[in-house]
Amino acid sequence: MLDKDSPIPLYIQFKEYLLDRIEQGELEPGQRLPSEREFCDRFDVSRITIRQALGELARDGLICSVPGKGTFVTRKQEAKFHPLTSFSEQMRAQGQTPSSQVLNQALIAASHRLARELQIPPRAEVVLIERLRFADGEPCVLQTVYLPAELCPGILEYDLAEESLYQALRDAYGLVPVEADNSFEARLAERREEEYLQLPHPSAVLVMRQTSYLEDGRPVEYTRSIYLPNQRFYCLHGPLVSGKEELVLYSI
Repeated sequence: MLDKDSPIPLYIQFKEYLLDRIEQGELEPGQRLPSEREFCDRFDVSRITIRQALGELARDGLICSVPGKGTFVTRKQEAKFHPLTSFSEQMRAQGQTPSSQVLNQALIAASHRLARELQIPPRAEVVLIERLRFADGEPCVLQTVYLPAELCPGILEYDLAEESLYQALRDAYGLVPVEADNSFEARLAERREEEYLQLPHPSAVLVMRQTSYLEDGRPVEYTRSIYLPNQRFYCLHGPLVSGKEELVLYSI
């Protein structure tokens, strides 16, 4: 099932294979995966290859390891939020001062996962922006954003430590995200996340993944946000819609 002559690394091929099975429902939430050794024998690859792929899926919140029991497909909660509201605007409305530190920004080639989320060809150019967000000087969110580069050429020229990304998308490119699909779960923080969010070890964090859409249905953004365990990142907002209160996402 893996092409050893392909320029795509084997661990990425294996990761995409498992991801496809999860997305198609062949691997269901709560289902136990085969062991690393079983995967190695089945696909004729090294344990390092299997471990690297499983590590990335775990960081994406799609699988989790339970000591002494094995690795399982994660049961995630999903919701759709509408409309989107700027985190910076919400913080100011609550009397808090938002700020950001840009940790990384670059143009990269879309992985198969990003290509699916953003509905673009694999290897298409994607804008990566990683920022640490603060409220009143305290770190609260570690966020990585991916944007289709063809929709926002030159976006990296903006000072996104000072400017709102959503405002730049609106003002410079006429791109207004109006709806988002989200999934979120709790997990143990990685050491890097603990350092940036100033958490003790070990600590739990909330992870939210978001795909945002324009009014015509095109994806404009895929985001992974790591929140403090007590961080409020969405709120109930009226009026009532079909008997349920509408949720407004604090989009960053």
